[in-house]
Order: sequence, then structure tokens, then C-alpha cells
Amino acid sequence: MKRCTLCGRKISNTRYTYGLGCLKKMCNSVNVHNVKNLKGESLLNRKILKLCNKKTLPLTQRQLLTDRYLTLNLLNEVPLDCYNNYRSLLQSDIDTINRTTTLMNLHSCDVITLKQASEINKKYKENKDTFQKIMNGEYDVLQNFSFDIVRFAFSRYYNNKPYLSDMTQKLQHYILKCGVLGLKIKNYYISSEFLDHSLQENPNDITIMEGKIIQDIIDDNYFKNKLNEIIKKYGNNENFNTDNESLAFENGDLFFSLHNSCISVLGNKQDNGKWHLDITLSDTYDFTDLQEIEKYINNDDFWKGLFGSVGNNLAMISTSCNVVNEYEITIKFKIENWEV
Repeated sequence: MKRCTLCGRKISNTRYTYGLGCLKKMCNSVNVHNVKNLKGESLLNRKILKLCNKKTLPLTQRQLLTDRYLTLNLLNEVPLDCYNNYRSLLQSDIDTINRTTTLMNLHSCDVITLKQASEINKKYKENKDTFQKIMNGEYDVLQNFSFDIVRFAFSRYYNNKPYLSDMTQKLQHYILKCGVLGLKIKNYYISSEFLDHSLQENPNDITIMEGKIIQDIIDDNYFKNKLNEIIKKYGNNENFNTDNESLAFENGDLFFSLHNSCISVLGNKQDNGKWHLDITLSDTYDFTDLQEIEKYINNDDFWKGLFGSVGNNLAMISTSCNVVNEYEITIKFKIENWEV
């Protein structure tokens, strides 16, 4: 049984290309009205011949022209630059269609189908307000975030469709940019800067030797306990130099910033029994360990919902979608007169 070219549903009449509902929809899009039955497809074909300034074509070529024109027409309603290549390819095929053209001659058919263009059009219109914000460079973290948008943006199903992946990646980038602002609102300044850095196409590795993050680390109770453990483990001699040891911060800002880091310590014991310490922390910035991120967020419905919805997909983003990009963080600092 044949399927409608637009929606993919089965149709019983093999003479025609669309079901009646889809035919009426496509006819209305080119100002062909009052179509009552499937014979209206011939009206649609004739109208598109005229719109494309083509002379009479055989039925097969008329149908090819109609298909390519309607595909382009649907994409033209989606003002996202990621579809410019699709549009150019479609227009080139439309221009070259003649009485002898076959499906094999149309390169755009291997790239985008009418059904796919319809899905792109539908998804754009469902999220039009958000896409308008993206195009205007607006990141309003205080808006009512639709979790349908979040599910669509981070869905493996949609991200595995090449014709939708550019759209979903724009939404991912937007949502995470909103996340940058949201982290700042919650006074998570360090993690907001690190997240923002990861949203670059090719972020540089960063080395930090001064600033707020170093003082936050020194003041962190988990860090203090870890440092005392290291000194007890390696400090039998007056001097020691450790291998890398794992260090997982548990408070909000440092957790988001350095959630799975390593620490190495060069220790020199002073005559007063205290220690001079050269400390290096290193971490690969990614999201592979944020599956339980909800427990690190205060009771805020927006953030609990946001991270709860996307947490398990963030690793996929960084590796396959190239929205969040990994980079290395190295933090170096000294502590003098540390007492265990």
C-alpha cells in the first residue's frame, strides 16, 4: 500500500501522492483553495508549474517538481541559517527539472524529503518563541521554561536525525546559556564561567593561579579533610611529593566546577611542625558524572526540573552534539604554615 509523501500514512489510492488532508494543506500553502477530492492534486501540480515558470511537463516530472517545491516552501518558513544549504540544493534541483529528469538526477532527494521538511517546519513552529529569542541573542532564565523544549532538545531520537540535529543543538546551546545565567543568579559564579567556556566551539584549556576559586577551595571542609589525609599518608618524611589522588567536592559551586578532579601535593615540613604545600588540582571539564545532580540543587523547581531532565544526556551532548565541549582545567596554588 502506498504512503502519503507528506505525512507517511498509508493511502489506498495509488494514483495519487498525498492523502486528502495533506493535499488540502499543501494546496492552501500555494493558494489553491476549495479542493474537495484527490483530483485536486492536478490543480496543485499546475499551480506549481506556473510558480516555477515551467512549461508543461509529463506527470512524473510534475510530481517531482511539486515535491521539491513544497519541500523548499516548508523550509522557507523556518528562518534558521542551518537550513540554508538545504534550501540552496532544493532550488538548484527545481531549476534543473525538465521533461527527462528522473529521481536519480535530483541530489536534494538524498538529503531532505518532503516529510522531513514537514517535521522541521512543525518543530520550529512549536518552539517559535524560543527560536526567536535565540536569533535575537536573548537568554531569559526567568521565563517559564517548557520541558517539552528540553525533552526535544536533548532527545537522542531527534538528535540522531541529521535534518533535526542542527535545530536541537541550537536549543541545547540556548538552554545551557540560560543555565549560565541561572548559575550566576544562584551565586555559582565559578561553575557559570566554566560552563560558558565549554560552550565555545574549541575551548582552550585553562590554568588558574589566582582568584576566588582558590580561596573557595582552601575554605572547603572536604578539601581540608582531604589535605590532612594526604599529609598523614605521605608526611612521615620531612618532604613528600604525592601521586594524583581523586578529589570530589560536595558543595554546589565547586561541585559544578570540579566534580571529579585530581590533586597532587608537594609538601615541605617546617621547623615549627607546620607544612608549606604546593598544590595542583586538575580536572577534565565534562558532564559525565552529573547523573545525580538534583541532590546538589536547592529546592528550586526550575533548576531541579532542568537538570533532572537533561542530566543523563549531557555526556552525549559533549561527545556527539559538540554543544558542550571538553577542556582541561589546572589550578595551582601554595599554602604556607598548614597545620594538621
